[in-house]
Amino acid sequence: MKFRHVFWPVILIALGLLILLSNLGFVVSGWRIIWNLWPLILIFWGIAVLPVKDLYKIIAVIIVLAFTVTFFNRLTEHTPWWNFHNNWRNHYDWSDDDNDNNSGNYSEQDLSVARDTITMRGVLDLDAAAGSFTIEGVTSDFLSFKKTGDIGNYSLTSKDTLGVKTINLSLEKDHVRSSVHSNKVDIKLNDRPAWKMKFDIGAADMNLDLTNYIIDTIAVDAGASSIKMKLGDKSPLTHVSLNAGASSIKVEVPEGVGCQINSESFLISRNFKGFDKKADRMYQTSNFSSSKKKIYITIETAVSSIEVTRY
Repeated sequence: MKFRHVFWPVILIALGLLILLSNLGFVVSGWRIIWNLWPLILIFWGIAVLPVKDLYKIIAVIIVLAFTVTFFNRLTEHTPWWNFHNNWRNHYDWSDDDNDNNSGNYSEQDLSVARDTITMRGVLDLDAAAGSFTIEGVTSDFLSFKKTGDIGNYSLTSKDTLGVKTINLSLEKDHVRSSVHSNKVDIKLNDRPAWKMKFDIGAADMNLDLTNYIIDTIAVDAGASSIKMKLGDKSPLTHVSLNAGASSIKVEVPEGVGCQINSESFLISRNFKGFDKKADRMYQTSNFSSSKKKIYITIETAVSSIEVTRY
């Protein structure tokens, strides 16, 4: 029997066993474990297409399975695989010892950066773990930030250089705990500067309504996330880069703006409504050449659902 004939049966049997063990109560947080194990599909697939004898492929699979079983106990902890990308080696969960109360470690945090008259450009760099992140609405400050949950506090630094204000937001890594249930972040920006945004996140639910802002560039580097982004027409040129693992991505672009998509992705569900395919992995709206305002979207994902629509 050839290896490729047993590839998908092995995957389905393994997933079925994990679900069964979870339903029987032998495995805690079974769906989390299954989600954490999704890279095994890529590993087994890679082994299946190696130009070597089937015997060597079987040996490679046994080695991978032995390694997975050896470290299986790590999967019952709260550390998902994507936190290694963020170089956090301890736990998935953070809380602030100074904010303990009767409801656990729940706390609120409000931060802001004052608006000035000389800064014309803003850079927002958000480095965070799992949680819910919303950017929506306008503030009279340069930036306003509100966090609720039991994940601990964020640190904010701001630097001004030649009319550019760079804001870095990241979780404080000093307060590490083993149980976190929520992390909700709401950010509002001033609508006068032109913005460059960079998001480095793990498993997140991102809701970005950017219609009120002048957006120059957006770069999202995410793990397994749900990303919803609505772009506006305030900027003559906007570049969007989406790099994600197993994710659900939905992007809305204005009908009056020309848009081009380059999708370097595989194992995906793709829906580019209102776009015409112009070349391999490249799609454009019908008004792309004639439009004075343009949006360029580059998507690099694996095992994801991607939808780009016009409104």
